[in-house]
Amino acid sequence: MRHRAVHPLAGLMILLGTLGIVYTLFAHPTVLFRQLLFVALFAAAIYLFYRFVYQRRTSKERLSYLKAVRQSKKLHPRSAHKQPKPAKLKRPLKKRMATPHLTVIEGKKGKKKNRASF
Repeated sequence: MRHRAVHPLAGLMILLGTLGIVYTLFAHPTVLFRQLLFVALFAAAIYLFYRFVYQRRTSKERLSYLKAVRQSKKLHPRSAHKQPKPAKLKRPLKKRMATPHLTVIEGKKGKKKNRASF
């Protein structure tokens, strides 16, 4: 079964939008230019808000985090040269032994259970 590239409603919306832009371009080009200018200004305002307000807040948090990391490293210094770890010794695998305190109780093996009683 083939999948369509674009949903029919989305395709219809794209077609109508394209027709509207082309009509506005020929009928009222100044209106189209003004609308594009407002969209660009709105996008620029969102970008500047993100750049100057949101990133400053996160950069303060980042600076305080880095300061805490430096303080932690001063309190808990690591040795400059790490000593190599000794090679792991292979231990022989232990076989599981049956537990001696458990016994099998012989029951009534020949009698079948009546499933209707459950």
